Amino acid sequence: MDSQTTGLSDETLQAIADRPSVEFDEVVLQADYAARAAISFYRFRQLGGGRDIKDSTTSKPMAFGSSAGRGIHYISDHPQVRLLNLSVVALLVLFESAANAYFFAQQSEFGISGGLFQAAAVSLANVATSYFIIGFWGLRHASMPTGGTPIWRPQRRDVIRLFGIFAIVIGVVMVLLVNLSAAHYRNIIDLRAENLDPASDVLFTFPRFWMSADTCSAILGSEIGASIGSAATSAMCRPFALHSLDAMVLFALGLAISAIAAFEGRRADSAFPGFSDAARSIERARRDLLDALDDYYDSYADFIDDQAELLGIEASELTPTQRAIIVTALDKRVESYRALLSSDADILRDEFDVPREVVERIADTARMRPSAPAAGFPPKGTG
Repeated sequence: MDSQTTGLSDETLQAIADRPSVEFDEVVLQADYAARAAISFYRFRQLGGGRDIKDSTTSKPMAFGSSAGRGIHYISDHPQVRLLNLSVVALLVLFESAANAYFFAQQSEFGISGGLFQAAAVSLANVATSYFIIGFWGLRHASMPTGGTPIWRPQRRDVIRLFGIFAIVIGVVMVLLVNLSAAHYRNIIDLRAENLDPASDVLFTFPRFWMSADTCSAILGSEIGASIGSAATSAMCRPFALHSLDAMVLFALGLAISAIAAFEGRRADSAFPGFSDAARSIERARRDLLDALDDYYDSYADFIDDQAELLGIEASELTPTQRAIIVTALDKRVESYRALLSSDADILRDEFDVPREVVERIADTARMRPSAPAAGFPPKGTG
């Protein structure tokens, strides 16, 4: 049986395959999202997330494959699900809260429940400050590569680096104050348990946190200096005057938890603001496109049945050859959209700033065959 058995020519079968369908429209929609996400991601690779498409040294439009050192040429390190990263932080808070509760509840005038609440508050302040201020804002942005321009011509990324360094300094000071205050709180409790007057200790030591010697003497020499309410003042005036083993262990534990939280904050996303979001966006768009293509492939049988009914014939009257012609035409409709599931070899060469032969040697050349130049870009190999 040939194509003429049912009176349908090859042109008619092609026209049948070109009929619109909801599944094909969904592929077109997801492909558009994937293309937009790919362009956004490449903008970071080529320009470092900037909007200026001109070379800063010549003020001329930048050629494809020439980022002038402004782009991002490394693989982004970002968690697929931030909830997992935040779960580690939550575990740190719970662990430190449990450990601090042991130190705060003993001989505390607030009892076990009060000590537990204080422990949770101190732990939350310590971990949150370390994760967000030191790690997420500070270490991430401070590790951003420089813009490659003279210091008197700073780029946006240079300003972000300065912001990161400033955040680290502020965060470290806050973490020290929080942990020292908690340690002095425990120190005062232990001294009072031994009937020792905390105010009789040395009134101030070096270094101090923005407190003059006269102010330290006035506060710590008063009745407040003998109470647990002076823990913060004592931490600022005499930060390392700790006499209790529990207080020292509490301080060391707080710093260790702070370091882990800062590390988790640093690795939460890449150093470039928005780069990890762009990477996650293209990964998510490609998965959505793959799902849309899967639904499109599954719709072939129903599509052929519907079109045969529209023509007034039974789908069973179509020969295998005719069905193959329709299926081939349906496959061809989405061929260009499937290309969005992989990266072109020239794009990868520019992303990672390596020679083209390296990409071709490592990657599957059949899967990553060169594509036609995009509008406005020079031919392959001229970048």
